[in-house]
Amino acid sequence: MTGRALTERRGWLVEQLPRVMAADPVLRDFVTAFEQVHETVRERIDAIEYQIDTGLANPEMLQFLGAWLGLELEPTDPAEYRRSMVREVGKLLGWRGTRYGVEALLEAATGARVTVIDAGGVFGSNDTVPPPDPVVVVQMDHTGHLTERQVMGFLQSELPLGARVRLDVRFQPPARGRARPVTNGDEDA
Repeated sequence: MTGRALTERRGWLVEQLPRVMAADPVLRDFVTAFEQVHETVRERIDAIEYQIDTGLANPEMLQFLGAWLGLELEPTDPAEYRRSMVREVGKLLGWRGTRYGVEALLEAATGARVTVIDAGGVFGSNDTVPPPDPVVVVQMDHTGHLTERQVMGFLQSELPLGARVRLDVRFQPPARGRARPVTNGDEDA
C-alpha cells in the first residue's frame, strides 16, 4: 500500500501502533488527534496549487499575491481585472524597471497603448556613447481607470533614481479606482 493511500484511510496512524500501545485508550485517542491534524494539513497542502492560481484563488489570497508582487489591489475593482493584474505583474516581474516592463505593466493597468522613450542603451567599448539625458518620455493614448497622478507614482517607483518623467496622455477618461503598483508610501499616488 502506498503512503498516500495509507493516509487516506481512517485510523491509519493508530493501526501502525504496536499492539500493546494500541490497547491503551488514552494513547489511542492521542494518536487519533495527530491523525486528524495531519488530514487538515494535508488538505491545505493539496489545495495550495488552486490558491496560487490567479484564475481560481479566493479574493483574500489574490490580495496577498498582489501585495507580494508589489501591487495594490482595490477591493472595488472587478474580480477579473484584479486577477488579470496579478497575472500580468507576475509574468513581468523579471522585466521590472525596463522599457518593455514599464510599457507592458501600464498597458495591462490602463488598457492603453504605451510607448516609453529614453536615452538608455547598451554600448560597446568602440561605440559612441550619447550624452546623458535623464528625461524619460511616456506616451499613452489614455490612463484608463488610473489618474495621471497614479500613473506618475507608478513611473517614479519603476524608473531609476534621478530620472525625470514627461507624461504625454492623448485622452483622459473620467477616473475610477483601479489596482495600481504600490508607490513608496503614497497611498493616493
